[in-house]
Amino acid sequence: MDGGARDLEIGGARAHRDGRDPWAVALNETAATDDIAVTLLTLAVADEIIRISGLMRLLRRSGMRLSSLPALTLGTVDGAPLELLRAHALPDGAMFWVSWLYRRPAEILSGYEGRIDHMDLADGARMETVSGPWVFTFDVPNGILPAGALHADDTAVKA
Repeated sequence: MDGGARDLEIGGARAHRDGRDPWAVALNETAATDDIAVTLLTLAVADEIIRISGLMRLLRRSGMRLSSLPALTLGTVDGAPLELLRAHALPDGAMFWVSWLYRRPAEILSGYEGRIDHMDLADGARMETVSGPWVFTFDVPNGILPAGALHADDTAVKA
């Protein structure tokens, strides 16, 4: 490549996740009923936003689809709720890619509890509300960022 491109060195890195650089962690937390499974895949942080993304799968509801995106109530274990800013879903048959955006709390490295109480489904003109709850608990610990984690100036993060 030309145009001033430079080689990028990737090495082990240790960093605290309390700065303002974007980062993400895998969650892989699933809550399921007999017919609906919700898997939270990642928590991503950028600027003043936290994004939780995942999958919703309708397992035994042939022809049914989400008629609205369920509210994921999310808060820290100490009970402080996060402010939901926006939510999105992209359907792919009986599976939906979902994400919820929250205002970033002052302390991110904490334990969290999430809950979806119900889901609204539709099949043409037929509507149905499915009761949960789908409950999630997970921790976002301070620790090692992936090897090669970089700051915007392309320098390796150093502890």
